[in-house]
Amino acid sequence: MLFTNKLLPSTLPNEKVILELRRHWFSFFRQAFIYLILLVGPLLAYYFIDKFEFSLWSHIYNGGLAEVITRLAISLYYLGVWVFFFHTWLDYYLDVWIITNERVLSLEQRGVFSRRVSELRLGRIQDVASEVKGMWETFLHFGNVNIQTAGEQPNFLFHQVPNPYEVAERLMRLVDEWNKLNPTPKDS
Repeated sequence: MLFTNKLLPSTLPNEKVILELRRHWFSFFRQAFIYLILLVGPLLAYYFIDKFEFSLWSHIYNGGLAEVITRLAISLYYLGVWVFFFHTWLDYYLDVWIITNERVLSLEQRGVFSRRVSELRLGRIQDVASEVKGMWETFLHFGNVNIQTAGEQPNFLFHQVPNPYEVAERLMRLVDEWNKLNPTPKDS
């Protein structure tokens, strides 16, 4: 909750932040591990080529154009891996879901230069469901929370948040409290 005031686009009168959710750390770790393998892959290939096929390696690297092209290709490969890693980290770090006593806010990064901010009033929430799929998700207690809305608004989905069952339960309690404080007029 340290960055909440900076994250909220605007606040309503008497609005209090109840929960600030981010993706679970393991969802980023899983993707970062793939990038680590991609970074180490060329080094292992270099080691094995150098160790076992010395004659082939010395033939390629005889100081000519092939060496320059190979070094350029390797440099472009590493640049690509770092760019995609940065994109993954940016998406992980800047996705935030905020639950207040009045509304639910979704601040999602959609690429490097694109951000989507969505708002949903608590009175529009019909149902909240949580889902935990997978071995790591079960052991580390993280999953998705799906908020079904009334009307034409799209559903909100909190991706890979910690403790999804508790988040869903807390959100439904907030909706019940909000409905008690703001009863809808009955049709005659």
